Amino acid sequence: MAEIYRTHLADYAEQFGSFLRFRREDGILEARLHTDDGPLRWNLEVHRGLIPAMAAINDDPENECMILTGTGDTFLAEFDRPSWETHGFNGKFGAYQGYDIFYRDQTREPFALLNLQIPVIAAINGPSIVHAELGLLNDIVLASENTHFYEGHWDGLGIVPGDGVHTLFRELLGPNRGRYFLLTGQRLSARQALDLGLVGEVLPQDQLLDRAWELARSVFMSKNRIQRRLTRSLLIQPWRELFVKELPSGMAHESLGCYDYWPMSDEPGYDISTLIKREPSTP
Repeated sequence: MAEIYRTHLADYAEQFGSFLRFRREDGILEARLHTDDGPLRWNLEVHRGLIPAMAAINDDPENECMILTGTGDTFLAEFDRPSWETHGFNGKFGAYQGYDIFYRDQTREPFALLNLQIPVIAAINGPSIVHAELGLLNDIVLASENTHFYEGHWDGLGIVPGDGVHTLFRELLGPNRGRYFLLTGQRLSARQALDLGLVGEVLPQDQLLDRAWELARSVFMSKNRIQRRLTRSLLIQPWRELFVKELPSGMAHESLGCYDYWPMSDEPGYDISTLIKREPSTP
């Protein structure tokens, strides 16, 4: 059969190597988020880069299942402050920040994951405080015992939680419990997440990846290729429909609100990396 368009692991491993490390075996692709080979620090380059990275993974026919995980003992628990300052987020919040970065990128990033045509296993290897969709919008979700979930839009940043978390946690936790989680700064432990249905298994950290690979082989790679891909398509479709319906409006609300108040410019000493508002020192 003639080859049409496809991507190759060697090419996108190099292109996206600043935030993703890959290894592949028997059609299973492990994609590990990192910053300088340590835990990922969320920055705006990663935010945008995940969109073409997921497309490249999708267009490589040698990928039949993906395991998405982090590095070290955190999944996504820190912001990269210099990146935000480079893009002017410590100054006046304007159209570049509100539209080109927030709206334009975040209305595409969840779909980069949802539009993958291969099943995805998330191996959440520690705390998640931002963009929980990267871990929770997947076919099978595993978490290490040291994992906790926190949502920092309202409690930490003081801004509208409109980047998809309003949809994500309403569906996973229920309307009332979801709002409580978004508004109060509640931290859900791995065991609470298991009891509430956010994750499928909780494991010791040193067993997490092995279990992800075991499930990739036994649950997915043991089945027919077309059945595997079409099952992924069917089971993920409700999330696609919800995000098509609700994400643009949510991001419009969040971006509009930030024109009136953005903590990095309106709060002296605000630490974007930890979501902590620091009071100015007294002379």
